[in-house]
Amino acid sequence: MEIKEEQGEIKEEQREIKEKPVEIKEEPGEIKEPGESTDSNKVHDDVWYETEKVWLVEKDGFTLATVLKPDVGTPELPAGRLRIRIDADNTVTEVDEETLHRTNPSTLDCTEDLAALISLNESSVIHTLQHRYWSQLCHTYAGPSLVAVKPSWAATSYSGKVFRGKRDSMPPHICSLAQKAYWSLLMRRQDQAIVPLGRSGAGKTTCCQSTLEYLVGAARSVDNRVSVEKIQAMFTILKAFGTVTTGHNSTSTRFSMAMSLDFNATGRITAAHLQTMLLERVRVTQQPEGESNFNVFSQMLAGLDMAHRTMLHLHQMAESNSFGIRPCAKTEEKQKASAAFVQLQAAMETLGITADEQSAIWRVLAGIYHLGAAGACKATSQIGRKQFMKFEWANKAAEVLGCDYEELTTSVFKHHLKQIIEQVTSGTSRPSKDQEQNAGYPLGAKMTGVECVEGMASGLYEELFAALVSLINRSFSSSHLSMASIMVVDAPGFHNPRHQKKERAATFEELCHNYVHERLQALFYKRTFVSELERYREENVEVPCELPELSPMATVSVIEQNSSQLHVPPGGQAEDPKGLLWILDEEVLIPGSSDSVVLDRLCSYFAKKGAESEEEGVLRKCEQMLQCEIFHQLGKDPVRYDLTGWMNKAKLNLSAQNAIQVLQQSQIDALKKLFLPRSKMLLICRSVAGLEGHSQQALQRTGCVRKTFASSFAAVKKRSVCAQIKLQMDALTNLVKRSQIHFVHCLVPRAGVDGTDGKPPCLTGEAELTLDVPTLRVQLSGAQLLDALRLYRIGYADRMVLTQFRHRFQVLAQPAMKKFTSAYEIPHENKAIEELFKVLDLEKKSVAVGRSQVFLKPGVISRLEKQREKLISQNMILIQAACKGFLSRQKFKRLKIQRIAVRCIQRNLAAFQVVKDWPWWQLMSWVRPLLRVNLVEDQLRVKDEELTALRRKLEKSEQSCSELRQNTDVLESKITLTKGVAQKTNVNEGACQVLEGERAERLRGAREIKELQSKYDQVRKEFESVEKQLEETQQQIQLREIGLHGAAGEEEWQMRFDCAQTEITFLRKRLAQLEERLGAELNSRKELEHKLCEVQNNYESVKKVAQQMKRKCKHLACDLEDTRVLTENLQSRNHELVKKQKKFDMQLAQALGESAFEKSLREKVTQENTTIRWELGKLQQMSEQKDLETSNLNQRIALLATQVQELTSSETWDEGAVAALRKKLWELESNAAEQQNELSRHVTAAEQLEQLHMRLEMEIERMKQMHQKDLEDKEEELEDVRQSCQRRLRQLEMQLEQESEEKQMVLHEKQDLEGLIGTLCEQIGHRDFDVEKRLRRDLKRTHALLADVQLLLVTTGEPNSSVGKEELEKIRSQWEESKAQYAEAQKSQKAMALELESLHVELETISRNKNLVEEQLYQLQHEKADLLKRIDEDQEDLNELMTKHKALIAQSAVDITQIRELQSQLEEVKKEKQSLQEKLQVALTRIAYLEQSMVERSIVSRQEALICDLENKLEFQSVQVKRFEMLVLRLRDSVIKMGEELEKAAEPEAGEKENTKYYQMRMEEMKADMNELVQRELEASRRRVEL
Repeated sequence: MEIKEEQGEIKEEQREIKEKPVEIKEEPGEIKEPGESTDSNKVHDDVWYETEKVWLVEKDGFTLATVLKPDVGTPELPAGRLRIRIDADNTVTEVDEETLHRTNPSTLDCTEDLAALISLNESSVIHTLQHRYWSQLCHTYAGPSLVAVKPSWAATSYSGKVFRGKRDSMPPHICSLAQKAYWSLLMRRQDQAIVPLGRSGAGKTTCCQSTLEYLVGAARSVDNRVSVEKIQAMFTILKAFGTVTTGHNSTSTRFSMAMSLDFNATGRITAAHLQTMLLERVRVTQQPEGESNFNVFSQMLAGLDMAHRTMLHLHQMAESNSFGIRPCAKTEEKQKASAAFVQLQAAMETLGITADEQSAIWRVLAGIYHLGAAGACKATSQIGRKQFMKFEWANKAAEVLGCDYEELTTSVFKHHLKQIIEQVTSGTSRPSKDQEQNAGYPLGAKMTGVECVEGMASGLYEELFAALVSLINRSFSSSHLSMASIMVVDAPGFHNPRHQKKERAATFEELCHNYVHERLQALFYKRTFVSELERYREENVEVPCELPELSPMATVSVIEQNSSQLHVPPGGQAEDPKGLLWILDEEVLIPGSSDSVVLDRLCSYFAKKGAESEEEGVLRKCEQMLQCEIFHQLGKDPVRYDLTGWMNKAKLNLSAQNAIQVLQQSQIDALKKLFLPRSKMLLICRSVAGLEGHSQQALQRTGCVRKTFASSFAAVKKRSVCAQIKLQMDALTNLVKRSQIHFVHCLVPRAGVDGTDGKPPCLTGEAELTLDVPTLRVQLSGAQLLDALRLYRIGYADRMVLTQFRHRFQVLAQPAMKKFTSAYEIPHENKAIEELFKVLDLEKKSVAVGRSQVFLKPGVISRLEKQREKLISQNMILIQAACKGFLSRQKFKRLKIQRIAVRCIQRNLAAFQVVKDWPWWQLMSWVRPLLRVNLVEDQLRVKDEELTALRRKLEKSEQSCSELRQNTDVLESKITLTKGVAQKTNVNEGACQVLEGERAERLRGAREIKELQSKYDQVRKEFESVEKQLEETQQQIQLREIGLHGAAGEEEWQMRFDCAQTEITFLRKRLAQLEERLGAELNSRKELEHKLCEVQNNYESVKKVAQQMKRKCKHLACDLEDTRVLTENLQSRNHELVKKQKKFDMQLAQALGESAFEKSLREKVTQENTTIRWELGKLQQMSEQKDLETSNLNQRIALLATQVQELTSSETWDEGAVAALRKKLWELESNAAEQQNELSRHVTAAEQLEQLHMRLEMEIERMKQMHQKDLEDKEEELEDVRQSCQRRLRQLEMQLEQESEEKQMVLHEKQDLEGLIGTLCEQIGHRDFDVEKRLRRDLKRTHALLADVQLLLVTTGEPNSSVGKEELEKIRSQWEESKAQYAEAQKSQKAMALELESLHVELETISRNKNLVEEQLYQLQHEKADLLKRIDEDQEDLNELMTKHKALIAQSAVDITQIRELQSQLEEVKKEKQSLQEKLQVALTRIAYLEQSMVERSIVSRQEALICDLENKLEFQSVQVKRFEMLVLRLRDSVIKMGEELEKAAEPEAGEKENTKYYQMRMEEMKADMNELVQRELEASRRRVEL
């Protein structure tokens, strides 16, 4: 059964669950469809874009700040530094650019998906989680995964609630993830897995329980084999038997589990299956300080009734218990424990565990308690035999477990003797000591009594836990067929004592839990990064993303790395490094090994040494004794481990193996029955519980586990504790890898808060809802969430096979896909997909087509599914209606048949009631049984036929039985073959054990060889000293003999003495030369060491710079990815807006067409109305005429009546008159009848017309209503259109405002230019006015002169007339000249006015051209500025590359010169070596001669020592030369890479240069145009000046 539309909205459910006083009406971070953003969001985004808000990252958190832009007066900051103002206190500081993170708009503060953040960085993610935590929303999507912050408030259970909502709109919650897994299971028919990750106490078990309860409550079981009550009961039992109480958590899980729910094809649950592994069984006997034993012991001691106490001997408690099992001391704790025990018993009853099985469980627990009370003597076999310390408590343990005291003692302490007895009774010979050691048997008595008792107790508890798991699986098992399953994995979280502020180091068990967490984290890394990028690479899809630098595999390799080379060289250890588990596995087999050897080997493999020790590694040796530090969580969360006693924990405890035999051989039937099924389990798989099961999915899971154990080194390591740990983890990961995994990252909000049931720190108010930022940073970086989110945003979240995608969505493009749906031709999938994408009009960047799959961005599938549902829903409704109609008709037929049968029965009963008292009926009832005798023969015939049919069936069944027997024989033969194979595997196991023994012997032999080598060196040195002493004594003896013999041999000795002196002088000279060379070599060595120090310093500085550049590059890459994602989102939004605009245009055109059609319909209706009204008028006129006629007829009838009365009143009438009257009467009656018929016909016609009138009015009303409805719909659509148009108008208004601002700027520039033109015109006008003034002054002067002349003429008389005439003529001539000048001036003025007008026209044209040219200039300058910026950036990059290249070239040149010098020195040294070898040969011959001539060997030994020193120095120099050659090769590679980078950088630079050349040419052309305009302006101004 699918979880369908009966599941409603999850937000209402969340409000009920949260029980908040404040209702959250709308999630501010809700992801909407593109194009649906509101105006308020747009305003917020605009504000966010304008204000450059950033997060200032600090050590303890981050603060909001604003980036300040550089002002005019402020000094410039160096590169990489920014000036910011902190918003909290308004202080201005300068910080590095790396310490700033970009913020997001306030609308994304409570977003449901972290992938929706515009700026994806650590501070923004923590800020979003903090806001959601304040709103009591502890779940957040992180792409495909889920982030769950542990709530500090009381969370409610979700067992009886079903979350309701659509598939893509469910808010983040663990139940939403379960719903998603369920949908993908039904859609893809693939197994699903939900894996929570996180620290210890982060709420992983609660998430698993909520998930299982939700799935069971929502999907329901087929026959109620799996219910919510059973799931709760299972977790109650597992919490009692598998959790412990710590300082911060009362239910800390100490085992790993995988709970699977099997589903059939209809979506119903058929069965469930539980598998557990990696149980911390040592917890039964040993607990760290401040932690308790498993919770079931305290619950049992507090809640058992008196009858069970007396039966289990628990009515009296022991004074002390070596296992730390004690009853609760406080009354409150005792009450809680007893209440928990009552719940535990109720849970067992719910799961169908009987009372006998419960009593058997309590017996095992009581036996463990009695063993702890009995204790053991600490004496070993060298002092005394091993035995119990308190015999009465050991007797109680034996009695409770149903065995004898001697059997229990033999199983606990004398297991070695027990094995020998079993081998003697079975007839096999006793294995040798080497075989015992290779097989894991102890040599003699290696274990103490305490270890034996602890091993028995831990083995008993492990078997009890496995039996409990099998009982739980028995309650959930079913024989129904299943299709797929959903697996929920719960493992212990990451443990670090520093989280609880404890000073102790972590234990071996905590290392195992951390190893499990690291393996699951490595699985997340592989599924999220490695597999995705490999799939993109295989499908040829380009995704600009690389693998993260750090991976959890480095930490996993420290624990489990295995050497691929089994051969151990004779010099010592293996070449390849090994992990801690394999080192412990090897060192356990070597006698005399210790924990310090394990630590030294581990540090030699993984700890950094020398200069590398300053760098961060995976392992670090601590100052404390036998302690080391492993850097978990990608080095962010180091854990200190104490290796004391780890060798003993890695050893096999044979007492633990004997526990199953004690339980299976018990005298109590309940115990024996409970643990007998475990005997059928393979020995190698016994550490995993829950391998039983009969369903198909359960058999597949158990087969996967067994295959994991059998395919690896399980046969070799079956008695190895460390190998069992690794194999169990491999089995868990193989189970999970089979399915599609959904990860849940559980986070702890604050340090030290690891549980809600324990004792968390008391926090109230806002402190309870605040998150610890450093703690969250460590968890987020360790989980690699940010890298996963970046890959999710860059890559493609959904993918489908090409054929599957086409078959599913070709409904959306039926006309285009018809040619690809032929049943006789195989379509080309790529072409079909391309056609489908063209029709669907999807954005190109949101879809990528690979070789066999289609990759889609998040949200695309959901949109396509919605479109598909819209198209299919109507057809599905019709199909459902047809099915329901068919079913209802069938039901109706059955009801009819039942009705007929009931009526028949009723009739028969009524008839029987009538005839039952009749005598003939009684007679017939008496006679009828006698008539059956005749029918016996017929019945016998029928029976014979049936017998023959049955005989045939029996023959067929016998044939099938024979076939089955043959099949069983074949299967038995196969079983025998498998037994033979098993024997062969046993032989192979023996061979593998022998191989392991040989390996251990080789390791031991290598160590012995080392020791013998050291002893041989010591003996050699002693032998040389003895030889020197012997030679000295021989020389003394010879001198004495010489003194005794006398002077006979003095000459000979004198010769020898002279030869010795010459040799000594020669050797001294040789020594001086060698000392000089040695000094020179020492000086060169010092120089080389000095250069090497300089190179190392340079390398460190370059490395620091490279790290800084890496950080900057990473920061910039993150910002670039954010901007890329933002641009992609904007492009997709624009694409959606364009699609909506097209859709709106189509709808508008359709609406306009419909409105035109409606107008035409309205016109037709109006025409019909007018015609109907006209007909109505006609009919009314006709009815009026008929009314008039009827009134006339009535009047005539009245007249006739009066005439009849008059006729009847007359007393006497003639017979003729009577006959005539009768004739008239008959005529009148016939006329009246005719008139009556005409009246009735007219009345019917009037009624028909009235009915037609009514029908027309009704049709008109109906048409009016329909048109009103259509008008209302159209008005609503028009209102929507108006709203969208208003939005568009607002956008256009914004654009118009921008354009108006630009226009105002242009108008200002135009006004400035007009002002310039006005000034020019004024200048021109002023010049013309001056000319006019000058001319007027001349006129005034001439007028004044004329006036003076007239006065002179008046004053003077006639005698002086001749003089006056002459003067008058002069004046007239002057006046005429002035008139001519005036006329010329007027002409020139007119000409100037014409020229001014032409100049004005030219000025206007010039100003227009100037405006155009300035606009082009502005555009070109803008483009030039952009190009210059690009060129500057490219130039800076090129300069940086050139500087790096030059530095590398210089460095390479220096290195090459050094190498050449070294090569020359090496050649010289080689030459010297050759000469030294020649001289050495000469010296050897000389030494031989000296030995023959009995010269002292001390000088020769000194020379040999000097030669050896020189040879060693030469070898050291050759090694240095090789190192320098390697450095040169690396530098060459780096130079080549830099050259390639330079070539790559040169290509865009060449393109930019071409663009710059093109724009420079454009600029030159524009400059030429400007020069021409300037020249034209100059010419115009010159003309004006000339005028």
